[in-house]
Amino acid sequence: MPQSQPWQVLVLYGASGTGKSTVASQIARERGISWMQVDDLRLTLQYSRATLPEHNDELYFFLNTRDVWTRNLDEIRDAFIGTTQAMVPAVRVVIDSHVVTGAPMVIEGDGVLPALAEDPVIAQWVTAGVVRFCCITAKSRSELVVNMISRGRGDHLDNADRVELHADANWAFNHWLVAESLRLSIPVVPCQPFETLTQRICSAVSEV
Repeated sequence: MPQSQPWQVLVLYGASGTGKSTVASQIARERGISWMQVDDLRLTLQYSRATLPEHNDELYFFLNTRDVWTRNLDEIRDAFIGTTQAMVPAVRVVIDSHVVTGAPMVIEGDGVLPALAEDPVIAQWVTAGVVRFCCITAKSRSELVVNMISRGRGDHLDNADRVELHADANWAFNHWLVAESLRLSIPVVPCQPFETLTQRICSAVSEV
């Protein structure tokens, strides 16, 4: 029998390499509910060549910037942050729709802006307890590197210098996400040990 949950929508986010997709699918499967990757929303917008009223350049930064992994660390980290800002309207409407229609789901991605929890549309649901946010974090840069390489993510993995820069930027983005989460009183859960991640996330959001 599927497990129940005290929320309608669970929002999981964190830097690439923290196991978000795997744990989101597991939580959803155990409860017999759907799950969604924010990456799918982003790709839909990008390859439809949608024009956003705000943060349009941020949405297309990684597509339009030549040799993006040769840019400096701060610029890449800020581009990650900019992507989360660009995705706010799309993520907002999906969360709100699933609450209003009573269709429980898990949504995950590194394109989630933590401050979305304060958005007027979403904040009412957070206050009511039907939407819960959780940040999944890595304890070390090496955790992110190992996972990135093992999954073969990116077209630059044959270039050691670019892999190192990507890892540095991802680690910096991880720090920013954690700081924002703590500021907003959003639970922060280490991704390791992965075997207990599902249980620890569910415990953390149940205590909110």
